Amino acid sequence: MENLAPAGNREALERADAAGADAVYLGYAAFSARAGAGNFNREELADAIRYAHLRHMRVHVTVNTLVKDEELDAVTDVLRMLRRMRADAVLVQDLGVLRIARAVCPGLTIHASTQMAIHNRAGCAWCASRGIRRVVLARECSLDEIRRCTGAGVEIEVFGHGAQCVAVSGMCLFSSMVGERSGNRGRCAQPCRLEYTYRGKRGAWLSPRDVCLRDDLDRLADAGVASLKIEGRLKRPEYVATVAASYRKGLDQLAAGDFAPVDRAEREALKQIFNRGGFMKGYALGCEDAAVIDPAGSGHRGLPLGVVLSVDGARARVRLERPLKDGDGLAIRHGRDMAEMIYAGKDTPAGETALLRLRDGVRAEAGDGVMRLSDAGQLAAARAMPGRRVKVDIALRAVAGEPLELTVTDGESRVRRTGGLVSAARTRAATPEELARNLCKTGDTVFIPGECRVETENAFVPVGEVNQLRREALDALAEARIAAFAPDTGEEAAPPAAELPAAARMAFVTVRGGEQAALFRQSGARIIWAPEDGRMEALERTLDQMAAGDWLQLPEVCEEDTLEGIRALCLRYRDTLGGVVLGSVGQLGVDWPVPFGAGGGIPVMNRQAAALLLEEGCAFVTASPELTGKELRALTAGEAPILVKTWGRTQLMLLHHCPARTALGYTKGRKDCALCDTGHPDALAGTVLEDRRGYRFPLLRQRLPEGCLVRLMNALPTDWLDKREIRNPWVELTNETPEEAAIVAEAFLDGRKTGLQATSGHWNRTVE
Repeated sequence: MENLAPAGNREALERADAAGADAVYLGYAAFSARAGAGNFNREELADAIRYAHLRHMRVHVTVNTLVKDEELDAVTDVLRMLRRMRADAVLVQDLGVLRIARAVCPGLTIHASTQMAIHNRAGCAWCASRGIRRVVLARECSLDEIRRCTGAGVEIEVFGHGAQCVAVSGMCLFSSMVGERSGNRGRCAQPCRLEYTYRGKRGAWLSPRDVCLRDDLDRLADAGVASLKIEGRLKRPEYVATVAASYRKGLDQLAAGDFAPVDRAEREALKQIFNRGGFMKGYALGCEDAAVIDPAGSGHRGLPLGVVLSVDGARARVRLERPLKDGDGLAIRHGRDMAEMIYAGKDTPAGETALLRLRDGVRAEAGDGVMRLSDAGQLAAARAMPGRRVKVDIALRAVAGEPLELTVTDGESRVRRTGGLVSAARTRAATPEELARNLCKTGDTVFIPGECRVETENAFVPVGEVNQLRREALDALAEARIAAFAPDTGEEAAPPAAELPAAARMAFVTVRGGEQAALFRQSGARIIWAPEDGRMEALERTLDQMAAGDWLQLPEVCEEDTLEGIRALCLRYRDTLGGVVLGSVGQLGVDWPVPFGAGGGIPVMNRQAAALLLEEGCAFVTASPELTGKELRALTAGEAPILVKTWGRTQLMLLHHCPARTALGYTKGRKDCALCDTGHPDALAGTVLEDRRGYRFPLLRQRLPEGCLVRLMNALPTDWLDKREIRNPWVELTNETPEEAAIVAEAFLDGRKTGLQATSGHWNRTVE
């Protein structure tokens, strides 16, 4: 299993090397889903790839943002650049980027980013059919689903340690809609880490704990996982070193057949470097609801250091549970406030009392907890880890009358260099021991001497010539190692055309039930049913209610068994069912017995993405809600079958946890939960998350056989019903009252705004 570490900058790359990472993932300065990381410019990236390849460490480069039409030429240039630099893999989200990459650089290894939201075996099989080598699975996949996916013809990569997005990756629009910074374009402002009010209680209801699967490497290996990914391109280099080293140790144990869980010291070291309210096992190993979310806070908690005994002015006496060292980063928790500081003073062992100086404005009192956020010794040790070195055998032949000859090898590559003719010694001949001492001076190169052999006979050998020959040979060996390890990325070709077929005008309306459907029956729009209850019996009842020609909206994320059950129902109702609206890219891998189109869970931001989906047989695709009116006009030019949402609340997040169950402290039982079914007073139905400005974001459930997904909706619906230039409008009704739904229906028929409180979304606001 690959130990895959993050590298947000050059120092983190070097720490990953020191920690024994098999590979790193990093971002180029453009089109990376972590634009806030240091990332690498062209020269830095080329140097980083050479640095890694010399040490036989792979480099995966992220080009995993959604791309607008006017950016396609630039992203094509980036792909060509990465091919020439011989990057080991490129991670992509945008289907247009995928289409370009397969055409322009067919030899380039492509990985499906977790932003593509591949969550089932069918999706993995589809990726394989499109020439994708590896899938970074959605974090919501259970271990059983992961095991299924490993047999689909692609390598499987899973997140094993670090921060976890609370929403299904690639489907989060929260940062974009409320702050014009798109997570899908690398600019996430992390509104998930803020506090919200749920049922009158303030807390971080969208902030997951960090994942730690260090003790479960054997289970992941047994499931067939090829790569274990450590999150953290925004984290400090010392974090990379500490975590990657721990996983290196575990993977080495696994390979040796003596794997064991971490001891207390190693677990505390992982928590010390970064944790949010402790660790969790993640969805892969069955964590649910309150085991995932810690409403108490969203920042690094460190480790408990001690308790305040007393406060005298600007000084606090603290009884220590752990040792305190000069330079440690601390925080005093006073109520909900956390005051951070750097300790400057003498080292004090556990069990004794330390004196902390409080800066102006810091409040503390007896009983307050003190946390150690950073351990100065741990950070120093992480910075001091030596980088990996390569052992080389060196052989020198120095015989009078023959050319000086030097051979170096690392066991894989071999380099031979010759110098001038060796002169006979006039006084004292060079000894093998003297020559060997010079040969072994590899200096600050990556190489360390292994066996040094010297063959000499009556020779005078200038030290300078030996040193020069050694330098040249080691430089040549470095180039040979890089060339031998770097992948063959093949040749380049021209980018594909993005000719989109013409189609008749179409309009769709998504409804939650029969009453809403009745309002639009005479409008000429096709009806899409998006039932709240997706369990098979309930879904069959919905299909019985639908009129001939109506379409069915598929869930954006579901287990393989659920997907197979839905397909079986579609087969039974194929004579009356108009088609299905796919919820995610992975559902392209299903052989649907009815027509299908790409819904909002497969966002289209450029015409190349639209072309790929239409080539796959989609009857229509859906424009990304992150485009402006001007950008939409360019995307939908001609008569292409591209839908544009003209009314409805934008889904900001698709959550795998339930705030209602989280508030109740539930950590198990998601699959069989009946809170909403029984009308329990603490159920999710009708609840909202309220932000600090008073905006209320409705929470809607989508019930599936494996449990509920929760849709976090925008506080206001988007109203573009008056935009007559939109050729193929799509209306989505969610939690509108019957009266509001009727107003929407009338406005839709009249081609005007509803007059209801709404937002214009990104029509005039460019998203970063």
